[in-house]
Parts: sequence; C-alpha cells; structure tokens
Amino acid sequence: MIKPLTSLRFIFAFLVFMSHNNLFPNAVDSFSWHIFREGYAGVSFFFMLSGFILAYTYQQRLLEHSVTIHSFYIARIARIYPLHLSTLFISLFFIKFFSSVSAGSIFNLGLNALLLQSFVPGKEFLFNAVSWSLSDEAFFYAMFPIIVFSIPKIGKKRATLLLVTSFLIIMTTAYILRNSPSEHWTLYINPLFRIFDFSLGIAIYNICHKIESAHFHIDYNHTQVEILALCLIIITYCLAFFIPESFRRSVWYWIPMGILITTFYFQKGAISRFLSHPIFVKLGEISFAFYLFHYMIIRAVRIILCHLHIALPLWQEFCITLILSITTAYIAHRYIEQPANKFIRKRFSR
Repeated sequence: MIKPLTSLRFIFAFLVFMSHNNLFPNAVDSFSWHIFREGYAGVSFFFMLSGFILAYTYQQRLLEHSVTIHSFYIARIARIYPLHLSTLFISLFFIKFFSSVSAGSIFNLGLNALLLQSFVPGKEFLFNAVSWSLSDEAFFYAMFPIIVFSIPKIGKKRATLLLVTSFLIIMTTAYILRNSPSEHWTLYINPLFRIFDFSLGIAIYNICHKIESAHFHIDYNHTQVEILALCLIIITYCLAFFIPESFRRSVWYWIPMGILITTFYFQKGAISRFLSHPIFVKLGEISFAFYLFHYMIIRAVRIILCHLHIALPLWQEFCITLILSITTAYIAHRYIEQPANKFIRKRFSR
C-alpha cells in the first residue's frame, strides 16, 4: 500500500461528492459554483491512479507469470462487484423498479449488472448513477493484461507513439466537440476514450519504476516538491473555470495529476507523512464505498426532507449527507466489501 496515494483517494472522492452536492446551485456559471461542480475532475484521478496502482501491483508479476491472468481477473471482480451489486440492489428499491418492470428495464438492468452501461449513450446513469465509472474500470481491467503483454512485443517506442497518437486524437476531438451536446458522453463517459487516462497511469508508473531502478538521485527538498505538486493541482482546478469544458473532461488534468501521483508515490516529504496517518489512510480505504453510496444518500436525504416539509440551509444538508455517506461507507467497507473480497479471492482464485 502506498499510504499517501491511498489517502488522496478520499480527497478526490470528496471532490466528486461536492460536484453532486453544490452549495451554490443558484449561482450557475459563477466561480463559487464552478469550485463545487468541477469536482467531477476527481474521476480523472481515479482512472489514472487505477492504471498506476495496477501496474505497480501486477505488471511485473504478470510478466514473470508469478500471478495468473485468471487470478488477476478474480481479484478485480472481488474488488468491484460486491459493492456494485449491493448498490444496484438498493437502487432497485430506491427507484421502485419492481412496480414498473418492462423489457427495457430488464435490458437496462442487465447492462448495469454486467457493467456495460457506459458503452451505450443514454444508459450510463440508470440505477446507481455513479456506477458508470465502474463500467469504465471493468473495461480497463479487462484490457490491462493485454496492455501489459503487448508492450514488450511492440516495443516501448511504438507504445509511446501509440500513446502520443491517442493523445492527439482526444485533443482534436475535444476541440471539435467543444460546446457540442455529444461531448459529455464522448469525452467523459466513453470507455474507449477514458482508457487513455488509465494507460497514462501505467506509463507514469513505469517512469517512476525506471527512476527507482536507475537509483537516480537529485538533492532537493521533498516537502517543497509535494507542496508545489498540490499547488499545481489547486491552480489547475481553479483555472479550469476559463477552459472549455470539453478539455476539462480529462485533458486539462493529465499533467498536474500525473505530477501529483508521481510526487506522492515516492512518499518522502512531510505531507506524505501527514497523509500516512491511520485516519487518512482509513478514509482512503473506504473511499470506494463512499463514492458508490454518496449519490444515493444525497438523493435520499433530499426526498426525506421534502416529504417531511423540512427546509434546511444547504450547508446543513451538505454536512448531514457527508456524515451519512462516510458512516455508510465505513459500514459497507467493513461488513460487505472486505468479507466479500476475501471470500471471492479464496473461493475462486487458483
């Protein structure tokens, strides 16, 4: 476990929470509204970090055949499916699914259960809306062994050329689709485009690994570098207010998030030590559950308050949903995610 990166997971999950629980909903297009809504950028961090951590954990082991592809896939299923199916089941009751069963609903349910919804525009936000990112992640997981075994065959130069070509295609698409209704699905949801974020995470890990292997050393203040990395991501986040949204879907954040991940991977500064505190690490560990449950909790609280004719200030509603989301995430992580993960790995790995 890379403790600072684990802790950062919760910070970016909290940004996503902010984007779904904006304290300035009536100030559309204002800077304060932007600060909350821009939280969706956290998804880019998750996709990049996912590629980075999988490469860190599995790349060499797969190449050396010390772990099988079967075991890798079982571990990935154990990672995402227990909570995905739990939140999907809860969402069925949440939207009163059983009172209006139709062929379309069954098809949509099948798409969601199999984590294929992000491939079909218009179907990505059904049931537990945030699970669209799991659909992307499942695709990334499926492709990871292919990517790992392909790089030695095609060579690093060709792999780099392919990465650069993909970058140019996405940049061009972002420019063409600026202010277009289709840019949201194409650039933000579409797994075929978002796999670049994931692949970039793999590339960043390999750069870090090469630096470590070469014992490359420069005498510098690690704490200052960590502060600079954090400042860069904060400045980029704020300046996004002036950038076309099609670029902010992911392109805008690739460099600062890559620097952030690289910096805290080496975990040598004071901020890394601060983020390695058990409380922050635990919040990072429950961040996946927090991410999956928070949107339904926000909606449920709003429905209950409306039904009871209670009008709370937005900041109070924000605090209530945050506390409930963290509490639910802790319970789900401890009593669903961890036990199910261990059971699936033990029962089906070989």
